[in-house]
Amino acid sequence: MKWFWIIVLIVVGVFMAVLGFEYLTVGIGHLPAWVPGNAPHKRGHMYKRGYLAIFVAIVCFAGAGWLIYKNRLADKVAAGSDSAANA
Repeated sequence: MKWFWIIVLIVVGVFMAVLGFEYLTVGIGHLPAWVPGNAPHKRGHMYKRGYLAIFVAIVCFAGAGWLIYKNRLADKVAAGSDSAANA
């Protein structure tokens, strides 16, 4: 269960990075149907949504990294207390 949230954060981060890339590189009128904000026959890019999606992706990746660090640290502490108890 301790790896569940790490996997969820990484999946959400990858999805948001792809979504941000779509918003920044594809025009508003040419966005795929699955992307919110599709407005046919309009020009321009959705920079605010793109930057926000990339920011959310970075936060998700940072959160996943922090949880990985926290889990590894807890494993080291648990391994250290087991070896001290056996000595």
